[in-house]
Amino acid sequence: MSFISKILISSDFEMIKEKIQEEYKESILKFIPKTVANEFLMDDAKEVQKESFLAENKEKIIVIMANSFKNEAQNFLLKLFEEPPKNIKFLLVCPSKNLLLPTVRSRFIIEKHKTQKNDLKFDLDIQNLDLKSFFAFLQKNENMDKVELMELIKYISLSVCKNKSLNDEELEYFYKFYELARLNSRPSLILSAIFLLLQDNV
Repeated sequence: MSFISKILISSDFEMIKEKIQEEYKESILKFIPKTVANEFLMDDAKEVQKESFLAENKEKIIVIMANSFKNEAQNFLLKLFEEPPKNIKFLLVCPSKNLLLPTVRSRFIIEKHKTQKNDLKFDLDIQNLDLKSFFAFLQKNENMDKVELMELIKYISLSVCKNKSLNDEELEYFYKFYELARLNSRPSLILSAIFLLLQDNV
């Protein structure tokens, strides 16, 4: 089965990796970078270009998985995406199509991967949260990626709303926390601020 270059919207990178390795095992698969990138940088783009021009006699799929993409790196690859060498296909995997430039999006079909998981599971009891349990949770999750952090912020706000209506000011705080997570702010700082806010809400 021949692969069609595409953008796949998903944050479940491991599932996507397993799926493509199974479905396209007859193809040559190259993951650049080798592990999921927090941010796809110019050096990564140059590696994609280099790999694209290594001649192959059968289909080669270059898989790019990242939580965000530098604009300069995307612009660097525009011509390559539009006119790839023979037998070269691309799969771009990211949590949102809005992370990619319109000029990049226009060169691919876009699919949204439907995961079987509805939400990430968080070991955090919002209604019985104290300082000790919060710090234990923080230590365990201080290196979570921004997608997980954004999901956690949504999870916390929904959990609070089940027992108490948030006023406009409190909702605005959660919106700001979400935006800070999207901009790659440190999880420990955001989670600490949320904990302080929760003391008046749980």
